[in-house]
Amino acid sequence: MKKRMSFRLAFGLAALLLLAISVFLVGILGDLHGMRVDLTEDRQFTLSDSAKDILSRLQVPVQVKFYITREDKMPTQLRNLERDVSDKLRDFSSASGGHIAFSVHDPSEDEELQELLQGKGIRPFQVQSVERDEIGLKLIYSAVSIAYMDKSEEILPQVLPQSLATLEYEIVSRVYRLTQEKQPVLAVFAPKPQLDPQMLGMYLQMGMEPPEMPDTWEQAVELLRSEHYDVRRIELTADSPIPEDADALLVLGPVNLNERQAWEIGRALSRGVSTLMAVQNYEYDYNPAQRGGFRITARQRSSGLEDLLRSYGLIVVPDQLFDAEHEVLSIPRTQNLMGMQIRTAEPVRAPMQIAVRGEQMNRELSITNRIEQLFYLWGTDIVKDPTRLVGLNLGAQVLFSTSKRAWHKPFSADPLTTADVTMQGKDLEPARALGYLVDGQFPDYGGETPPAWPGPPAPAGEGEPAPEEDTIVFAGEPAPGQLVLFGCAKLFEQPILQAGHNSLLLLNSVDALALGGDLIGIRSKLITARSLKPIEATQKLLFRLFIVALVPVLLTLYGIARLLMRRKESDLYQESLAVRAR
Repeated sequence: MKKRMSFRLAFGLAALLLLAISVFLVGILGDLHGMRVDLTEDRQFTLSDSAKDILSRLQVPVQVKFYITREDKMPTQLRNLERDVSDKLRDFSSASGGHIAFSVHDPSEDEELQELLQGKGIRPFQVQSVERDEIGLKLIYSAVSIAYMDKSEEILPQVLPQSLATLEYEIVSRVYRLTQEKQPVLAVFAPKPQLDPQMLGMYLQMGMEPPEMPDTWEQAVELLRSEHYDVRRIELTADSPIPEDADALLVLGPVNLNERQAWEIGRALSRGVSTLMAVQNYEYDYNPAQRGGFRITARQRSSGLEDLLRSYGLIVVPDQLFDAEHEVLSIPRTQNLMGMQIRTAEPVRAPMQIAVRGEQMNRELSITNRIEQLFYLWGTDIVKDPTRLVGLNLGAQVLFSTSKRAWHKPFSADPLTTADVTMQGKDLEPARALGYLVDGQFPDYGGETPPAWPGPPAPAGEGEPAPEEDTIVFAGEPAPGQLVLFGCAKLFEQPILQAGHNSLLLLNSVDALALGGDLIGIRSKLITARSLKPIEATQKLLFRLFIVALVPVLLTLYGIARLLMRRKESDLYQESLAVRAR
């Protein structure tokens, strides 16, 4: 009895002691936040090195305010949203050394705050609410505002759980751009398509106004502007030159550039203006054939930059490029059905509609590190002259390449044949480079004296027109720069820009050229989808045989073996019984 009382007393004192220790620890450690472990493959919930670097350089506080309806009024699926977003903001604040000052506000019962937010473009929105056996709609707030000094606030009007994967980029990119002294200036030379001369002559002959051709580069320009770049379209003429304050130059789809235009581009590059060039050697026409299908013919075109690129040790291959890894295009055609003209779309598989998969990307470079698929429509490959590059002390790295089943064909204006577009009997040329990142001090192209701008023809009976006054742009000292070169301009034309990750490639390339790649490491976390590699017919047959034939055969063999073993066991058992009976 005495021992039992002593045990109870000791147990009670121990319980009180543990309770006191627990209360003490809660009081001391209650304000500390627990450690989180990010087990996702892409480290989606861990701050990237680029984000840490950007935030650590902040010198002036940035105010981040999170406006959200309080937890008990949120739908069940959104009740952890405030905690999750606050954890992200807390990480940003820690990485910035406290220069990211964030706060959380509930505007749902503050009419004065609601009016203020409405003026900023922040309004409540409806979300579906599922509560037990009831489905309804709730009006909630969930938005973020970012303020820096006297600049206009940046607003994220809706922040939802599906926004968490992109929240790092959405906030840090805005902080980065707000804290820049000026918007990066992009000079974009992207010629607008011109009406075919024959069609133009027909319109003029009939006294009709020629239609305006759509600007196929407008979508790319708007995409860059949405990323807060100061985009300036130029015509690369004496009246529309490359701006002196350009941070980067984009040359998209050039056609027959003259010597002076090539000189201007080379001059800017030699003066440290990093440049993206996307050139296109071929376009293809798909003409409906009488017996179905299409007759496909190639049209060759020249960029006018061949000599400039060759002087750097880079050559865009003049042959037509084909690849067994390709995409399907839906080509419109008009069919006559019982006297009615019906417009349909027919799928076309052709090897010049090149698909670039994830395994063909250079994972060592941030521009292509997380890109999984590109549509390299009608493009060609690029070869480098190592001797020339070494002599100029230029470094050249491949961005991405063809598959292992690519081949070439010399240009011909004749329609493509079946033999042209099949790889049987071809000398396959695996891993042909399709894009390069070149860096170093680019040499002056064409010397110090620029060629004259092409002038209008002299009127009949008059002498030569007076030459225009030349102004040399980028007359400063040579400086190192970067060149991103693609053998395909269709990559960035609409609607191809939206195919695969073409738009991401454009943004990554421009970021690397204009911003030094500060944002690429953050944006790369947005891409987590993995493309499935197409399966060849032989592989499909093997999988079918495995599923349809091999597995049943293995099960049958196992059943037969099992039956034989049981019969053997039965015979042995019978023999043992017979022995005992004797």
